[in-house]
Amino acid sequence: MTKAYKYRGGRGILDKDGKSIFERDVMTLVNNQLYLPTKDGLNDPTEGVYRDDALRMFFNVFSKYSHNVEEQYNKFTERFGKVGVYSLSKTFDNELLWAYYASGHTGFAIEYDIDILEQSLNYNAYAQQLYKFDVEYWNDVPQIDISTIRGNEIVEMLKRFIGAKSSSWAHEKEVRLIFENTGLFEIDYKAVTAIYFGCRMPDSDIDYIMKKLKGRGLKYFKMVNVNNSYRFEAKEVEDKYSDAPKYVANCVSYDIDNLPLCGGLNEEEIVAYKSYFINALEMIKDDPDITEFYLATINYNQHEPILRIFGNTKNPLAPVKPFEFRVGDNNKVLRIK
Repeated sequence: MTKAYKYRGGRGILDKDGKSIFERDVMTLVNNQLYLPTKDGLNDPTEGVYRDDALRMFFNVFSKYSHNVEEQYNKFTERFGKVGVYSLSKTFDNELLWAYYASGHTGFAIEYDIDILEQSLNYNAYAQQLYKFDVEYWNDVPQIDISTIRGNEIVEMLKRFIGAKSSSWAHEKEVRLIFENTGLFEIDYKAVTAIYFGCRMPDSDIDYIMKKLKGRGLKYFKMVNVNNSYRFEAKEVEDKYSDAPKYVANCVSYDIDNLPLCGGLNEEEIVAYKSYFINALEMIKDDPDITEFYLATINYNQHEPILRIFGNTKNPLAPVKPFEFRVGDNNKVLRIK
């Protein structure tokens, strides 16, 4: 599991419209969303700064042959300025981050499981929705040359164009998530796995967050100062609403008798596999992306039957999401990662 952390402010800070940023951030969590600004909306005014004078000189010298490449390069740079950027840290116990981004330790930090985010979003190889990389820290502005753009490694290009920062920021240990979308973006709520409360967060605000997120099975921690040191550590605290009903973000209804089952099966095989498909559907009916299931098939991998179910999604970039299952020991249906 790859964990990363987003620091959020405490009460008392207002946005440009005079509304509480704390309550806004909590409600974004409640609604299973991320807010994704472009690079121009980030707090570092040097985001996305690079030098490409050598590349521009190359285009000029070889203008007779490089026009198409230069045109594509300009489209790349324009596109990189419009993607959504979500900045996280690898650490939850950095006192500077608690001071800067969590209102002097009165705010909170959200723990994300990045693997769950990737699995829930990158289900279509031709419409990848999430790119992840560690920010690289530089003493000098990175240089862009022909070698930067001649390959097909999109992540390496992203790192150079919007994944490089001054070495002054190295203490943040930043993980950067890049999305095709900007603004509010819906995610799988299971990607949020814990909340860390600042050492100065009032008990009333802790209760407010726990109440809003009840039933999700989250872990909660309170940051405390280690005696006679500059260090902070996380102490787990009890969920005040642990007995709340389990939270359900989505529940897609289905009728197994009206769901087309394909794969060259005869009537006896359809009957035999129907219970397996029901078990599989029960496992995925709460997937937050799915609006309906429309097809089920069986394929064979070295004579092992692989159950596949296809669902329509709310996402226009990747409108179909497939799920795969195998039948394990004791006829247990197992989802294939």
